[in-house]
Amino acid sequence: MASWTKHPILPIPSRESLQLLLERDGPAAVKDLYDKREEAIRLSEEEPINHSFYLPQQEKVEELLKEKTECWVFGGNRSGKSFTAARTVMKALMENPETIIICWAQNEEASIEMQQPYLHQMLPKAWKHKYTEGRASINYNDKSGFTGKKFVLPNGAKCLFRFYSQFIGNPKMIEGYRLGLPEEQCKYTNIGTWLDEYYMDDKLVKRLYRRCNDNNAKILISFTPLDGYTPTVAKALSGATTTSTLYAELLGYEMPYTMQPKKKSSAVVFFHTERNPFTNFKRLKEDLEGEKEDEIKTIAYGYPTKSITTIFPLFSEQVHVIDELPKMNDKTHTVYQVIDPAGARNFFCIWAAVDKDQNVTVIREWPDRDTYGEWAEFGDPKWKFGPASKKLGYAIKTDVKECSYVHLFQEIEKELGVEVYERIGDSRFMAAEHDDEDMFSDFASKGMYVIPSDGRQELSGIQLIDQWFVYNPNIELDSINKPKLHIHKSCGNLIYSIINYNPEGKKSEPLKDPIDCLRYLRTANGGDGPDHVANKSMETTRTTKGGY
Repeated sequence: MASWTKHPILPIPSRESLQLLLERDGPAAVKDLYDKREEAIRLSEEEPINHSFYLPQQEKVEELLKEKTECWVFGGNRSGKSFTAARTVMKALMENPETIIICWAQNEEASIEMQQPYLHQMLPKAWKHKYTEGRASINYNDKSGFTGKKFVLPNGAKCLFRFYSQFIGNPKMIEGYRLGLPEEQCKYTNIGTWLDEYYMDDKLVKRLYRRCNDNNAKILISFTPLDGYTPTVAKALSGATTTSTLYAELLGYEMPYTMQPKKKSSAVVFFHTERNPFTNFKRLKEDLEGEKEDEIKTIAYGYPTKSITTIFPLFSEQVHVIDELPKMNDKTHTVYQVIDPAGARNFFCIWAAVDKDQNVTVIREWPDRDTYGEWAEFGDPKWKFGPASKKLGYAIKTDVKECSYVHLFQEIEKELGVEVYERIGDSRFMAAEHDDEDMFSDFASKGMYVIPSDGRQELSGIQLIDQWFVYNPNIELDSINKPKLHIHKSCGNLIYSIINYNPEGKKSEPLKDPIDCLRYLRTANGGDGPDHVANKSMETTRTTKGGY
């Protein structure tokens, strides 16, 4: 008899068990067991849609796709994420006649090398290379992938391959598509699109929602956070709650398995590499020995721990962002405003409260993300200014309340129920003379006094900001182990900038304004940061002329 094929799920019967089977039922029974086992292994490889071995995490994805509109799959190294996504897509193609599904990759090369092979693997053996009978049009080779960047199954279902690079050049390229299939015609989950390794902003996702809307089709997004996470991933995970966990052998504690994002129609699943028996987890375990916890979380458990571009690696939305404002009055908190002005854009401002223990809470931003939209939007390769930055026609010296920055600031402070102790403005821009006056003088003429920001270099200020984020992530938070700075959840543009800002090469310049506000606040008081002032009857020095 031929040798038994090794398999991670179907173990080779022990010599003792085979001997017992032979003695009890004879050689034919042993041969039958061998044949059935070998056949099961062969079919799992040749016909994976109907015969491959389902893992619990793969079943979880199918379960959530039945309940939700959008499912994110985060995978550790060799966790089976792409295999699962491809099988889900192919099953939808085979069981939902006439459906249309678009599969997305970064560019044509990534599609051919990293995505299309998985779809090809899922095809029945008879269709794997060239199959053109009836309505079917399937032609594949390893070098160029599927001919025409698409294939059509005998049931009329179409799979199209598109690239993020195409969408950047032509955002209208998907208009007119009706993805998926009317639900009443579906025998399997109604998949409309699969986005693999999605490194862009959410513009494409939003457009795909419209293309999936008519047929109520589902969106599947897979992501490997080896280099960190993207703005869209940050948005998906922001405020998400962990709904189930699994024990992580390499960490010695539980790691998230599923999460519920703020968006109730979305779901998140984490594929842990150690739970994929088809991978060499023993080798991965050896490779990760001695690595930092964040590295292990990312590589082995698919858990993104930092932005791809972040210069504030300690910042955590779960730790630094708060849902409730502190209870503030004149005795418990000292409130500061910071203004970063611009000529071609709106001013960007933050308000921060300092308590008796010198803890700082950013309580408000303007323009805020919920009302005015994004201050900065992700582009390729550079960030660009978003709708919140577009000028709304405000000025300093005007008496028209609807157009007055002074009146705007007063209304915001009235709404917050606070009195600002000190206002800080960009020392360089506000000191520049406009019609023989600078902005410090303009504000002073309306009874609002602004002092110049510290003039130290940007890098020094960023390093000081980083000190505000410090806490020990490896032990429980308490009254001692906590960061100096917290930010209210309404300050979405500031939070977004902290997550994504990296000044290298000026690629993230539009994110700089919110960071500058935080930097001016941090470098106040000679670099010691803003103070809690108990006796506010002691007036601070007012400066009506800017300087460095």
